[in-house]
Amino acid sequence: MINLRRWMRNNSHWLGIGVFVLNIILNSLFEMPTGWGWIFTILIITVLNLHLIPQYWAKVWIPIKYGFKLPNKENYTCKSDYILPFTGEWCVFEGGVTKELSVGWSELIVRYAYFFAVLDEDGNHLKSNDSTVENNLCYGKDVLAVADGVVVKVSNKHSDFHGSKADEMADYTGTWDIAGNHIIIRHHKNEYSCVGNLMSDSIAVKLGDKVKQGGVIAKCGNSGYLADEPCLHFQLQSSKSFNLSTSLPVAFTHIKAEDSAVYDLCHIKERAKRPSTQGNLEMFGNKTYIGRGLDVENKFF
Repeated sequence: MINLRRWMRNNSHWLGIGVFVLNIILNSLFEMPTGWGWIFTILIITVLNLHLIPQYWAKVWIPIKYGFKLPNKENYTCKSDYILPFTGEWCVFEGGVTKELSVGWSELIVRYAYFFAVLDEDGNHLKSNDSTVENNLCYGKDVLAVADGVVVKVSNKHSDFHGSKADEMADYTGTWDIAGNHIIIRHHKNEYSCVGNLMSDSIAVKLGDKVKQGGVIAKCGNSGYLADEPCLHFQLQSSKSFNLSTSLPVAFTHIKAEDSAVYDLCHIKERAKRPSTQGNLEMFGNKTYIGRGLDVENKFF
């Protein structure tokens, strides 16, 4: 039944066309009352596309909410001091606070999202030639609360993906949980952190729990569909609803950040074009804006 609902959701445009054609056939064969067939067609198409309404509504409502001045690093200051959501050194593989560095600038919810990965000194993300998920260097590593807060959402219903996501990425397009297993924590009004792509059954907190900065809340996994491989998805957002929020630019506190040589090596090994990392590091006292192509770690954890 789950697979049927997913198929219907992701093929709603074809189903809509099918209902439209069926309506014409039924009208011609049975002389249905004028207008009823078209009302039925519109109703079916609307129901099949209900999952898209929150995304489109967010694109309309959020700019209005902010007076058409969406949050950016020039006009938005975080209300809390945020650390990185892990221990040790990780690479900022995707994300940043500018359009050039962004995961997806046009999609407000992931505009300032980050994807962190662990790479070895040769740019490898695997411990050996074994390409299983469990052999990934970041798989199973602790995920931390970035600041004190209250857990307002926990999603722990996805298994870790053990193959290529390319063929099934479309199955999750438009769903509520493309972030996979994830935790959302309220730190202030209109300021929530979200960590996603978490390991199945690794979440150590529940709804309503109060968490402390630096506390272990889960483990890194491969359950989300915003990334192709195990990595940690992190973002600061404006509400607890993933699809009805805008992500917020975050300056991390008391971190070490430097250009990553292994980031370049990884792209060379994978024969992939290295994206621009220009403007990926801005420091203001103990606050640091980061972007792809940096090795980063917390100073005090």
